[in-house]
Amino acid sequence: MESGSEDHSDGGAPCSAATAALKKGPWTSAEDSILVAYVQKHGEGNWNNVQKQSGLYRCGKSCRLRWANHLRPNLKKGAFTPEEERLIIELHAKLGNKWARMATQLPGRTDNEIKNYWNTRIKRRQRAGLPVYPPDI
Repeated sequence: MESGSEDHSDGGAPCSAATAALKKGPWTSAEDSILVAYVQKHGEGNWNNVQKQSGLYRCGKSCRLRWANHLRPNLKKGAFTPEEERLIIELHAKLGNKWARMATQLPGRTDNEIKNYWNTRIKRRQRAGLPVYPPDI
């Protein structure tokens, strides 16, 4: 999810009104570079310090989401493999909509990516009149 969005479904608070001067909207490659350098030096976590220590005019939540969903070096891009698809189906049968827990079993995949895959798959199967789970699960 990009900064500036009003969706707070991850449970985090929105960037506070006191940070009204912070930038919203699409990230630039320069901002990405600043964030990557910050994480390489300080590690992940304590995202609210990013602005103070790096000069980046983004709130901590926006920085965390940008790192987790776009900049992490181990992120996988592109379509899910058949093995990943099968694992998502099996995990959903066991865990339900626990996307973050599923993401721990799928290295390089984000919780949001898994959720979007699942919701797209479900709609496709329902339109085709197929059961949510294959018979062998």
